Order: sequence, then structure tokens, then C-alpha cells
Amino acid sequence: MSVDVTIGGGFAGEPSNDPIEVQPETATPIAFRDAETNGLSRAESDRAPSFSLDTFATAFDRVRAAQPTLAQTSTEFARALVAELARLAPQATTQALPREIKASEMWDTFQSLNPEEKALVLANPVKAYLSRTATTEARTATEQTFSGSMYLTRADAFRHSYWNWLMSKCCSVGWATAFATAHESSVANDDDKRMDLNNNMIGRRLFTSAPNSTPEAAQAALLNYKLLWVNRIRKNVTVGVDYLVYLEPSQTLTVFDDGPDYDDIYTVSIAGKAVGDTPQGASREFEFDQIPSGDHTLTVNCKLDGTKGGCGFQIRLKGALTLPGGSSNTSQLVIQEGETHSTTFNFPTMNDARTN
Repeated sequence: MSVDVTIGGGFAGEPSNDPIEVQPETATPIAFRDAETNGLSRAESDRAPSFSLDTFATAFDRVRAAQPTLAQTSTEFARALVAELARLAPQATTQALPREIKASEMWDTFQSLNPEEKALVLANPVKAYLSRTATTEARTATEQTFSGSMYLTRADAFRHSYWNWLMSKCCSVGWATAFATAHESSVANDDDKRMDLNNNMIGRRLFTSAPNSTPEAAQAALLNYKLLWVNRIRKNVTVGVDYLVYLEPSQTLTVFDDGPDYDDIYTVSIAGKAVGDTPQGASREFEFDQIPSGDHTLTVNCKLDGTKGGCGFQIRLKGALTLPGGSSNTSQLVIQEGETHSTTFNFPTMNDARTN
């Protein structure tokens, strides 16, 4: 069977060079007010101790159980939350995270909400409580669908967009916009932030287009959404387009010289098609821009043995790609100049997303 695999020498084809304008929604102010906002002042929320989203949920449950007749959208409920968070503070994070951190560090645990998130959570506790569930559901759905890195990859793009769809569904598009934007306010890298803002917007847009759709339908739509790989080495990320944007390769194959003299050149072929040579004595990473699931043949030919001492090399795979037996890398393999090593690698079924 013929397999069409697009591979670049470390890059998944060429990213779009078309100008991409930032749409107004991506710059939506963080301030959020609606009929359920309890009126807690920013000064009061700033005085609250640092807390995680999980700690907030614990405090919410305790206040709700202790004062079941207290309206959860009232200022009194919010102030009771602040008091309970203060009691929980010794058990939780008592020191705020730095103002500039990596997006991946914020997503996985929400270990300490930044000031903008804190203000939104305490002023809108019901929506925040529901958003914690949305956060967990988005993470779980992503982990069940994708393997490999969840940071700046297609998996990350799916996760952010589905998270915003879920928050729009449980709360409102306005809330999802505000909370997701606040979440990015401490991210240091502009490209990372713009990627997330764009993917957040796609999730909200999808909900707006079909507000009665099911979570399963939303996931299917996002898994088949148009993708745009932006190579930030060559082009800065600007957002506001109808694409899910990702920055890092999802699947890569690396062949590297492993001695004994580190002066060899290898020709790498996938499914019988030569995709490139390694630099002499060095490694080369090949990124798969689009690859079908299933088994694929891989051959490595020693094109040049610099000192005629034998061609030693290793193969390393990332992003759910596996060699026979389930491993992701080989030990040292040795062939002679002109000889070829053949094997296969497998890519499991993950999604049918199109890449542009």
C-alpha cells in the first residue's frame, strides 16, 4: 500500500506566510460582569490568600454545606469563601506564582491563580466551580485522544479549544472569554499566549455556531478542524484566523550518528521514499506534518563512512510513534558503508485532522 507522508528536514512543510490580523475578540478585556456577579470588590479579592482551583472547589463545597441557604451568587457567600480559603491557606499554596510562567505550568494544576483569575473566581464562584469541571474534562478528553507532548502541540490546541467550548456550554461565552484570557495574562512567551488565545477563540466560536451540540460532536468537530502549524523560528505567531494553531511538532523521527568515529552520513527513507540525509557526524530530526495511522517502513542507509570504521547510529521516535515491540528508540545499530537497516514504526489512530 502506498503511504503519502509529508516530511521536512526538521520542519513540517512551510508555515503560512499570509498576513494574519488579530481579531477584536482576542484582545477582549479581562473585566467580566453579568447578572450573577456578586459584587465582591477587587480589593477584597486581592486580599484573599493565594489558592489553586482545587482549593477553591474545596472551600466552595465547605461553605455550601455549612450555609446551605446562602445564595451562592451573593456577596456574603463570596466573603465566606474568602474566609474559608484563609483557613485552608496553610494546607495550600501560600505564595503566589511568579507573574511570568510557562503556559504548561499553569494548565496542568492551576496551582496558584493569578490576580486576574482570582478576582474573576471570587466574583463569580458558581461559574468558576463549573469551570474547574470543564478544565478536568478537557484534560481527560485530550489524554484519551492524544499521546506524546501536550505542550504547544496539536493536542494542546485541541485541549484549549475544547476547554473553551465546555466553559461556554456550562457558563457563557462571555465568561469563557474572560476566564481563558485571564488565564493567559501570566504567560511570558507572546507566541505561546497568542496560540492559546486563538485556540480558545475557536472553541467559543464553535459553541456559538451550534450551542445545542453534544460534547462528543464538539470533540469530533475540533479533531477535524483545520490546523495551521506556525514555525516560530521563521515567523512570529499572530492570531485571529479560522485555524487551530500549534507551534511544536507532534511526531518526530531522529537519526543520529552514534560512533565510533562520528563522521558518517545516513540517508533516511519512509515507505520507500528518501526524505533526507543526516549532516556528517550529527543528527537530523524529521517532523511528520501528516501521517496516516498504522505501520510504516523505515530504512536507514549508510551513505558515507568517513573513516571506514563502521556506521553506528540510533533511531529515536517521539509523539506516540513506536518501533516493533513498543519502544521509542533503538540501542546502537551498526552497518557498513552502502548497507541499509530496515525496520517499521507504528503511528496509532489519534484523529483525522487536516493540516494546512
